[in-house]
Amino acid sequence: MEKMINSLKKLGLNRYEAQAYIGLTKIITGQADEIAEVSNLPRSRIYDILNQLEKKGFVEITRSRPLRYTVIEPTVIFKQEKENLIDELQSTEKKLEELYLNNTSEVQAPVWLIHTTDNILEKEMEVIKKASKLITLRAGFLLKGEAQMMIKAFNHLPRSVKIKIIANKECYVENEKIEIIDIFKKAKLSNLEIVEADLPMMKMLIRDGRELVGTFARFEGENNSVKPETAIGVNNRYEALCKNFNDYFIKQFNMLNSFKKK
Repeated sequence: MEKMINSLKKLGLNRYEAQAYIGLTKIITGQADEIAEVSNLPRSRIYDILNQLEKKGFVEITRSRPLRYTVIEPTVIFKQEKENLIDELQSTEKKLEELYLNNTSEVQAPVWLIHTTDNILEKEMEVIKKASKLITLRAGFLLKGEAQMMIKAFNHLPRSVKIKIIANKECYVENEKIEIIDIFKKAKLSNLEIVEADLPMMKMLIRDGRELVGTFARFEGENNSVKPETAIGVNNRYEALCKNFNDYFIKQFNMLNSFKKK
């Protein structure tokens, strides 16, 4: 009982209102004195309590003599409240993220080293999620499953966010071939453009020209097979540096794209 009351308080009810709603749920519909009795509430307060519950959308009142009160099904209440809560949290998250991003450049942003492939991939997905205009990716190599993770993240972005990729046709990770170009082309994303190039064995993801994640790793053998256990990432938020890398990328991308069309 106490847990239910505390949960209902989180939905904006006070203790008496929560008790009345729980009591009415037991009998579904009833008159004020019946609800007061089943809820163990003073009859002198029950009308005010039920009127507040109607205003908050928890009960319906039938204007008969005497008045009759019917509970709104809990599933309906909680579904709506969960939707409202999710909307509110998402709106707050967006506003806070905008505040954070708008003020990042005013603080001396450090450079973070990222160890382990799991942490590198997690940071890349986080950066992709924050994109509002442009994602650029220079892919000399990709880790196993990385292209699929990126495509999934790209699919959650608005189509107004442009994605431009320069990549090697393929790479090897632990001697397993990854067809980089083919994987991205098969995704058939309308906002994604990709061109093939002969790139060094490193990777750089840039968001909106404001934040980048670079990844480096050792490789071995005739096919330059990447050793993922040696991978190390760099997360950089110096906007001037990120913008320079991004501008250079765009120039190279446009040049390669023009050659491809000839």
